[in-house]
Amino acid sequence: MPRSTRHPQESERSRTNPRTDRAEPFPVDVEDHGDSFLVAAELPGRRKQDLDVAVRKDKLQIVADGESEETSAVRRRGRPRGEVRRVIRLPEAVDERRVSASYSDGILWITARKRHRPKRVEVE
Repeated sequence: MPRSTRHPQESERSRTNPRTDRAEPFPVDVEDHGDSFLVAAELPGRRKQDLDVAVRKDKLQIVADGESEETSAVRRRGRPRGEVRRVIRLPEAVDERRVSASYSDGILWITARKRHRPKRVEVE
């Protein structure tokens, strides 16, 4: 019986989720609240005026521009600096006119109302 030449850790990683190695620029949670989605994006150290949110159908784009606060005493950096961008595909299309966003304590909160689907009318 031929032996596998793969490293044991590589084969274990490939059996789980191969996308776990890809780092996203910042963590995001998406909650479904029935008639809307609530999105929480962690963007600590940013200013409100450096954040940009755009919505088109079922895609939500978040761009955080500018540098996070710089100090010379930083010995290890775990948060991204400069511009970061992330596009999140939502499970359903949203109404672009009914999206609101607020930023508090390093969290960007976005509420996006779902699009109303056309009501089916039975033909008599």
